[in-house]
Amino acid sequence: MLLAAVALLATACSAGTPAASTPAGPTVEVENAKPTLKQVEEEGTTSMQEDLEVARASVTVPQNPAKVVTFDIATLDTLDAIGAGDSVVGIPTIGLPDYLSTYADLPKVGTLFEPDFEAVSALAPDLIVTAARSTGQYDELARIGTTIDLTAKYAGTFDPDAGLVRAEQLGTIFDKADEVTKLADAIKAKQQALQASAKDAGTALVLSVSGGEYGAFGEGSRFGYFFDTLGFTPAVPAAELPGAEGSSHGDTVSNEFILKANPDWIIAFDRGAATGEPASAEETLSNELVAKTTAGKEQQIIYLPAPELYIVINGVTAIDRVLDSVQSVLDK
Repeated sequence: MLLAAVALLATACSAGTPAASTPAGPTVEVENAKPTLKQVEEEGTTSMQEDLEVARASVTVPQNPAKVVTFDIATLDTLDAIGAGDSVVGIPTIGLPDYLSTYADLPKVGTLFEPDFEAVSALAPDLIVTAARSTGQYDELARIGTTIDLTAKYAGTFDPDAGLVRAEQLGTIFDKADEVTKLADAIKAKQQALQASAKDAGTALVLSVSGGEYGAFGEGSRFGYFFDTLGFTPAVPAAELPGAEGSSHGDTVSNEFILKANPDWIIAFDRGAATGEPASAEETLSNELVAKTTAGKEQQIIYLPAPELYIVINGVTAIDRVLDSVQSVLDK
């Protein structure tokens, strides 16, 4: 039996992948948490990206890990919300929303795209979490310690239902299932109330604003949730939006386009402010052309909390704040 175990270890090492250590004590099986990566070359740059044609595997993780390094800010958000934030010992260098500011002084472990592997290793984490922007670093981080990828939805898509699935997994890992259930029930109730209001609210245009420019998002897009799930009617169908289809920053549009679309509602977020640039959304939208739209005349412009929507994305507090921002204006 000993010789067989040594043979298995040698086989794993010869394949270039270190033998995974088995967590001591109670463990939890996390489904859909191990991505398969492939090398991709784009414009002369080589990177590791997830192979979406390969089914994800499960990962065994320790129950109640004492030290967590997370490159996923949605995970930080959810752990904070369920009372497990004190387990986080390292995060990437990134601007945090106000409600997560207490974590700003934690040791930094690189960026979302480029981890500092030595810094991660020095913290000796029981669990490492990646997602979305950091998924491509999964294999290298898994060499350091037990790693799970908690991408809720690909391409940074805002999707509360997918976010709640990941929250439930974190609740199981940290023995906080009841806390997650309470938060999830409240979010689902808000979503249902908004669905009832949005279906009769009229047309809407979803815009990102940055540097005085607009990006419009339609159904099925990164921020298509407001149409696909909440039920707003698109002022302009996605197929008729100008620009490159599927752009992560939306289709570039102008004030003249907004006036012609004449939405009943404008749902906007300040992408620049979310990434550390000066806030400009309200100033950019305060012009005579937008003022002539129904949304402008009726003061039906909803400003979404940008860091929550664009940086945190699918953490439970971020989801709740985004829904609250819609509800506070829609139900006036």
